[in-house]
Amino acid sequence: MAKIYKLIDILKYSTDYLEKANVDSPRLTAEYIIATILDLKRIDLYMNYDKPLSTIEREKIKKNLIRRAKDREPLQYIMEYEEFYGLKFYVDKNVLIPRPETEILVENAIKYLEKIEEPKILEIGVGSGAISISIGKNLINSKIIGVDISEGALKIAEKNRENLGLNNVRFVKSDIFENINYKSFDLIISNPPYISEEEYSGLMPEVKNYEPKLALVAKEDGNYFYRTIIENGKNYLKNGGKIFFEVGYNQSKIVKELFIKNRYKNIEILKDYGKIERILIGEK
Repeated sequence: MAKIYKLIDILKYSTDYLEKANVDSPRLTAEYIIATILDLKRIDLYMNYDKPLSTIEREKIKKNLIRRAKDREPLQYIMEYEEFYGLKFYVDKNVLIPRPETEILVENAIKYLEKIEEPKILEIGVGSGAISISIGKNLINSKIIGVDISEGALKIAEKNRENLGLNNVRFVKSDIFENINYKSFDLIISNPPYISEEEYSGLMPEVKNYEPKLALVAKEDGNYFYRTIIENGKNYLKNGGKIFFEVGYNQSKIVKELFIKNRYKNIEILKDYGKIERILIGEK
């Protein structure tokens, strides 16, 4: 008689396998992998401990365990989604995986924009669309244009826009301001590429081998996009409009100096959960 493999058996095996491979949070990772294959919520795994798994289900789980443990592929690409600001975003290797610290950027942008009746927003470097879509979902009277140079990223952003039912967000292919004609935005927001070539060589394999280099690395020691957006942004902002940036752990001083050099006012610096200066704000 063939052995019956129950969900609880596979969960234990999967956790042990990931733990031996030194994967972070092995139990949690195993739960996500199994829940995705079985099309269950994580909490539902505990209601189905005795559920027998088919050979096909076990093979799919095994394949994804290898992708995470041996190949070091990020869990989000294996599951094909990441949750951000209470929403579920499709992700693949065309886009960066949204990070928790970027929620701080979105949260503070919404606080600023909710005081404006019909805010006009430009996002530079949309990736998955997480920033634009999160703002648009929370501020239904806003009008948002998101730009990216990557056609692959724009396809993912558009897919997420459609999945989440947004009609106040539009995505456009543009090299920064190249294809933008509107010149009176209330906000320009960006989490641009900000890693230097030198830093890139030392990134962990989950990032270096899978996430798109185009969305990670910038010229001028990672400062190219900050300088370019700050220098040209005043031409696209209304008076009193603001630029909101997410910056790297060591870039707040440089970005602040760029704001000062270009005569922005009311410059603010906000810290992330790790007390790192992560958000820079400048006003025209």
